[in-house]
Amino acid sequence: MGIGIKRAVPFCVTLCLLLALLQGLEIPDPQGVEYIRAEARGLAGGSVTLGCGSTLPSIYIWGYTGPATHRNQAVVYNYGHGPKVQRLSSSLGQLRVVPNTSSLVIDKLLLSAAGMYTCQALYDTADGPKLAFYFIQLDVLEEGEPGSAHV
Repeated sequence: MGIGIKRAVPFCVTLCLLLALLQGLEIPDPQGVEYIRAEARGLAGGSVTLGCGSTLPSIYIWGYTGPATHRNQAVVYNYGHGPKVQRLSSSLGQLRVVPNTSSLVIDKLLLSAAGMYTCQALYDTADGPKLAFYFIQLDVLEEGEPGSAHV
């Protein structure tokens, strides 16, 4: 039981920090929150890029949920001071963020990187704050696996 709590702590801390930053922030039209779903495929050992909008958000958090679990853990976040890659990321491959974007790149992709990636993005616009959630299901294929020639 203690192990599950320890694994959930990094995401909870990240979420609590985001909530503290957003406290007092009013989203004028909660119906205007965007929810975007996508799928991506990558070849083990290769690279894959996961998008999080077409412009750089003011704040973003990338989370990862592995197969057969409901635990979303932060892997990268940026609170306006540059991206911070978390330790969990080493079990997925080599993570980095494309400069001046919030797109997540996973190089040397591991089979264990398969799962759901979530980018929570907050945009500070002239019309007020906008919030978007990007849900990307990543499948990682092995060389020679059906469909791997098209990745």
